[in-house]
Amino acid sequence: MKRSLMPVVLSALCSMVNAADWSSRPLSELAVHPEFRALASVEPRDEAQLSAEVAGRVTALPARIGERIGKGAMVARIDDRQYRIDVRQAQAQLTVMDNRIRLAEAQLAQSESLAAQQFISADALRIRRTDLAVLRSEREAARAGLASTRLALEKTVVHAPFDGVVRSRSASVGDLAAAGTPLVVFAATGEVEVRARVPREQLAGLRGAGKWQLVAGDTVAALSIKRVSPLVNQAEQTREVIFSAVAALPPGVAGEVRWESPQAYLPPGFVQQRAGRFGTFVDEAGKAVFRALPDAQAGRPVAVDWPPGTRVIDAGRFALELPAGAAR
Repeated sequence: MKRSLMPVVLSALCSMVNAADWSSRPLSELAVHPEFRALASVEPRDEAQLSAEVAGRVTALPARIGERIGKGAMVARIDDRQYRIDVRQAQAQLTVMDNRIRLAEAQLAQSESLAAQQFISADALRIRRTDLAVLRSEREAARAGLASTRLALEKTVVHAPFDGVVRSRSASVGDLAAAGTPLVVFAATGEVEVRARVPREQLAGLRGAGKWQLVAGDTVAALSIKRVSPLVNQAEQTREVIFSAVAALPPGVAGEVRWESPQAYLPPGFVQQRAGRFGTFVDEAGKAVFRALPDAQAGRPVAVDWPPGTRVIDAGRFALELPAGAAR
């Protein structure tokens, strides 16, 4: 008789385990959002390599490395003596053309008067008019030549294109520069950009994060995405993402852009194996239901696309045992 009671007792104990007390919490309290990072640097929005536009010897280069220079200030000067001579020569050529035109106009007026009295032929009058038209065209060419020499003279002084700072110098006073010879590298000190190379597979999560930070030592600055380059770096399989910073940042700062994935992940402690399948227990209308997670791996968080209000069984989850047929 005592032996026959043993199965009943064991069955009662199993029922007690299966009906063990448990409690649940919403997914929003349990979910974790992995943090991603990408190396980043603060770059000036504009950076120019200022070069000589005309040939000549460098006579002045007041810009020093690290020195701030306002827009329009002189950065370098090229010897302008030959260019001043060219301007005077072009001006003299234009004066000559003006004098020749005045002479031709006087001759044309005289010819027109003689033609009215039939002292010269119509062909001779037409030649006078053509000569005057040619001279006027030559004057326009002389005026263009004068403008060109004046422009070359202006280019002997290199001006700062914007407010900035001298990053490096490639020339010194006394150097002989040809057109295109680099003189200084000039970086803007106004608006800056934070640039990071982000792996292609992380771009979707980056865009959906909604919150980004630059962390560089003790500096933490909030960011916002300005644009994403459509070009893919072939070697790294990354795309450059450009951020703007809320706070002022000096160019050259290097650090990391950090963001949290918008995808909710269930912590590994909630991933259990039942009936040969990985999953977790959730509270559905007061009943413990096992939800299978096909992508889950032991000891690793798993992504879930459940509503934040989904109640996941927390306390007592390890004692729950359900028939394999109940898993879904």
